[in-house]
Amino acid sequence: MKRFRNIAILLAASSLPFSLGGEATASPVSQEVRFAPVKMPSVMLATPNVDLDAWQNFKSRNGQPSVDQHLTDPILTGAIDLHAHYGPDTYHRQWDAFEIARLAKERGMRGLVLKSHWTESATLANLIRKYGNVPGLEVFGGLVLNTTVGGINPQAVRFFAEVEGKYAKIVWMPTHDSEHEVKFRKEKRPYVRVSVDGHLLPQVLEVLDLIKHYDLTLATGHVTAKEMLQIVSAAHQRGITRIIITHPNLGPMFTSPSTDEMRQAVAMNAYVEVVSSELRRDQKESFVQLIRTLGPAHIVVATDSGITGTPNHPDALAQSIAFLRSSGFTENELDLMFRKNPARVLGLPDS
Repeated sequence: MKRFRNIAILLAASSLPFSLGGEATASPVSQEVRFAPVKMPSVMLATPNVDLDAWQNFKSRNGQPSVDQHLTDPILTGAIDLHAHYGPDTYHRQWDAFEIARLAKERGMRGLVLKSHWTESATLANLIRKYGNVPGLEVFGGLVLNTTVGGINPQAVRFFAEVEGKYAKIVWMPTHDSEHEVKFRKEKRPYVRVSVDGHLLPQVLEVLDLIKHYDLTLATGHVTAKEMLQIVSAAHQRGITRIIITHPNLGPMFTSPSTDEMRQAVAMNAYVEVVSSELRRDQKESFVQLIRTLGPAHIVVATDSGITGTPNHPDALAQSIAFLRSSGFTENELDLMFRKNPARVLGLPDS
């Protein structure tokens, strides 16, 4: 009886049901029988949980709403924002998803990937396409593997991929709930780990198998540089060709790889994401140099906008386009970073 009670405790702690050591399990994709060790839970609980949840950090941010500048640009026409945060949320977002879609449509953008740190947005993408009055705008959903969806949870990925409409596109590894970010901030709250003792968790590999199976795009989230390369390498081994390195060097609590580590990721078909806030801050010239070093063919520019006080998504893209043009990038290079590469990393036609 004690043995069964211990097994039940392990099952309850895990983000998903898992196989016991030596027990054959069927792959959900190929139905091959394979042997797997006991899966360790990806969500770890703090004792005591005094910092509650990641969104508590943002609730005190009460910036003045930004004003629509109605910026336009030839490159903005046909651009895709791969990183569009939206409301309603657990903290202050200036626009809901329908408002963002209308702004994008009005400004001639091709598409958006809606991102929430806490829930899947393929459902919302379907509703916007159906009821948002934005004909022709390509709206897609994302899923971030934070604590609110069970951490590294293959079942959450399956649901996301199979939501009616099939508008699921990007799966992010953990972001604000990543072990790296929580420990960097010295917080006492639940976090999601992707590796133990230098090895990726088995469920990370299962999620990568599902990304390949459903033809989704992988984004690396807020993991360490070492974990980022491990995840990219495992994805590359599985034939995943659409990979985004999530805004590297935005801050030390996020992924902060060296240039050499980014080159390694690019060699495995990854695109490096630069977000608009990086091109508005004091260190913006360092990101210009990063783009020149890696080459525009390996860069995607997105907004990461949405918090109250940030520029709206089309304005943020237009500002980024203007700054990079003023820094000497050609129209063909801008076309790559804002239109063609985002389309390619989503598996869309690039023209």
